[in-house]
Amino acid sequence: MGHARSGNGPRARGRDPRDGEHTGSLLVARGVSRTVGGLRILAPVSLEARPGACVVLRGPNGSGKTTLLRLLLGLDRPTSGVVRIADPSLTGRDIAGVLGMPPFFENLTVLEHLLFVRASWGLPPGSVEPLALLRAFDAERLARHFPDELSSGERQIVALSLGLARPARILVLDEPEQRLDQERRAALAGLLRTRLAAGTAVVMATHAPDLADAVADRVITLDPA
Repeated sequence: MGHARSGNGPRARGRDPRDGEHTGSLLVARGVSRTVGGLRILAPVSLEARPGACVVLRGPNGSGKTTLLRLLLGLDRPTSGVVRIADPSLTGRDIAGVLGMPPFFENLTVLEHLLFVRASWGLPPGSVEPLALLRAFDAERLARHFPDELSSGERQIVALSLGLARPARILVLDEPEQRLDQERRAALAGLLRTRLAAGTAVVMATHAPDLADAVADRVITLDPA
């Protein structure tokens, strides 16, 4: 039977997520597992998402990382255990996720996608430079392109930029390093550190040791269920 093993990242603060309910957590998962068609795809695991802290999920394919992220986002329900918002000031709108490619509008440029996301969340276009995220990835040239003109790596940059363009107190990412070279992984780490410094909680599944080392406060390793 598989299980989750936890460890401390380079900035570990050393509190076990099973310690009580009053730790300032934003989102709590307690003993959550998932079974589909009689097959368990996620062994029981617990974690907390806390302001300014990053939980990194590690483990081989099939260990349930994406399943756990979907449970945290409310896209699936756990077979056992519970996922709950621990901070009463939060709503579902405060949780953002980047799990795979978002739907793109074929008639909107990348810049128009970014502006649309920001407008959808009531943010004036000038409140944060809409191109700053693309510029961080050294990809400002993509702004005037349409999605179907982009390579898979460029689409990954746009997907991450769209996810980071909206406000969120909890950010959930599934292998955001996919199709990114070392320089752009470093850029992503910098953007995540900025969000962490502003108090955002991050939960991220990744296979990239350099990205995990750059941002992790806590590492949880999932074994195949």
